[in-house]
Amino acid sequence: MLLQRLVRYAEENVTTPPFHREREFLWRLDLFTDGRAPELTSLREQDGKRRGQRHVSPAVTRTVGVAPQLGADDLQYVFGWGDDTTKPQRVAECHEQFVALLQEWADSAPDDVAAQQVLRFYRDENFPARREEAGAKEGVLIAVDGELLIKRPSLVRFWTTEVSRRKGGKSPRTGLCLVCGKSQPLVESMPSTIPKRLVPGAGNDVALVSVNASVFGYDLTTGLEHTPICFTCGNAVGSGLTHLLGSAHAMNLAGQDSRMVWWVIGADEPDILSGFSSGPDPGQVDRLLDRLWSGDLARAADLAESVDSDERFCSLTVGGNASRIMVRDWIDMPLPVALLHMARWYRDMLMATPAQDEPVAFGLWQLVLATGRWESQRNGTGRYVEIGKKDGRRREHVQRDLLARALRGVPLPLSVLHHVLHRIAADGRIDAPRAALVRLALCDPRDEESSVSAGLDENNDDPAYLYGRIFAHLEKIQYKAHGRDVNTTFGDRFMAAAMGNPTSAVMAGRKLATAWLSKIRRNPKTRTAELALRATLDELFYKINQTQPLAGYLPVRRQAQFVLGYHHQRAEDARQARAYREQHGDASGDGPDDA
Repeated sequence: MLLQRLVRYAEENVTTPPFHREREFLWRLDLFTDGRAPELTSLREQDGKRRGQRHVSPAVTRTVGVAPQLGADDLQYVFGWGDDTTKPQRVAECHEQFVALLQEWADSAPDDVAAQQVLRFYRDENFPARREEAGAKEGVLIAVDGELLIKRPSLVRFWTTEVSRRKGGKSPRTGLCLVCGKSQPLVESMPSTIPKRLVPGAGNDVALVSVNASVFGYDLTTGLEHTPICFTCGNAVGSGLTHLLGSAHAMNLAGQDSRMVWWVIGADEPDILSGFSSGPDPGQVDRLLDRLWSGDLARAADLAESVDSDERFCSLTVGGNASRIMVRDWIDMPLPVALLHMARWYRDMLMATPAQDEPVAFGLWQLVLATGRWESQRNGTGRYVEIGKKDGRRREHVQRDLLARALRGVPLPLSVLHHVLHRIAADGRIDAPRAALVRLALCDPRDEESSVSAGLDENNDDPAYLYGRIFAHLEKIQYKAHGRDVNTTFGDRFMAAAMGNPTSAVMAGRKLATAWLSKIRRNPKTRTAELALRATLDELFYKINQTQPLAGYLPVRRQAQFVLGYHHQRAEDARQARAYREQHGDASGDGPDDA
């Protein structure tokens, strides 16, 4: 089914000629029919990144063997120029076969002026001088009188025939294609590859279907004898997947082990999917959640599954291993089912923040970013280490885990929660994206309603959650007493230990709070605030005394409750402070303090 979906996508979206794909070229060889000398020009952009020009050119799978492309290829093929990474004998063979292929094309098109001019160039061997910076495997275009050879109609026709000859094997076969279901000439190996730049972890260009060693094939056979695919479908699979992996629907964050692409069949693209990676539009999230809470999405999903809806959501996640491509995940489900999973993803990920009154949703990159290491600055600010940096301490498959939660509707692996809690303890940093990750890990997407609140839950009597709230309130009291210029805060001293066993840290904080509250009471500007702070602290401890005491080191889910209690309390304090300032103005100084 995967191959059939890719072929259909290629038929509807890909316009490149058969057996062509885009690649980068750093050089251009210009030939002229008026007798001018050949010219070799660098195509590198002057931006310091040494990028060249990208063109769609003839291409066929090339692994370890010599296999020239037509009209444009590496310098070792076009000129026979090697370097310290190549072997002279192999370079000579590459060049010889490239020229031989051009000869065959020219013989098939005797009236093509460009083809005949290229033959004269190689017959005269009036090659331009080699540049010192030219590498043997850098791409070079060939043009005659300003027109690229790869654009010549006779070249495109000949190349289609040539690929059929190469990929048909020594004994060309005709049979039933497992993709299109028609009797067609079959390929011996896939005619096109996926560029390695599009497949994380790939060391070379890769093919989606490959049996180039007996150990990989059924009955220890090589080739696609037991995987019959026709030439048309073989080309469409490669071109369709390449188009998808390079499209705006591809999701790949640096340092992650996979790239995910998605597309929709039989329906318009839902707006909510476009912002999934970068950051969703709040209005779109609200509309999706309204459909969830009304029951409309669940009814639509049940109906789509019962009648096998033609409106489909497809998603493919791939990674590389040397010259092999790995399908890490493949999703083909009714579109309403995918939207139901997405709605539950946002339902369980919404999180209160100290800066906004309503809970917010985050994009995939924000969540992956928050799983990395936090770098504190001397001025009290900080930032997460960039995605892709080795010292970011991110798990290389966290993107995959989050995508499975969002699209398949499966719970997050407990390893994600372990990792996030470890980073919180190591960094001393709890913010809204990390709290959203914790909430996602605690909520089961199969439940009709979220089991964990997005904001402060006054009815949550879990002692770990209450201790988190008390910890946040003790920090608030310290800030009210001493301001923000505290060298080592209560959180700096006790956060890591309190996550595992908060009892001793909170008891120590309660003793410290006596002095902090006394200082607040002595200050005329904050005297009335002391009463509110003390009352809230007493109320929280009263709730703790009504629950069963914590015993020993907290298991991971109880640690997650502590984190949420801490974050929810800080976000609620900040919301109340904004409301107080709006009502009384900024000059009072006796109201609640920001978290």
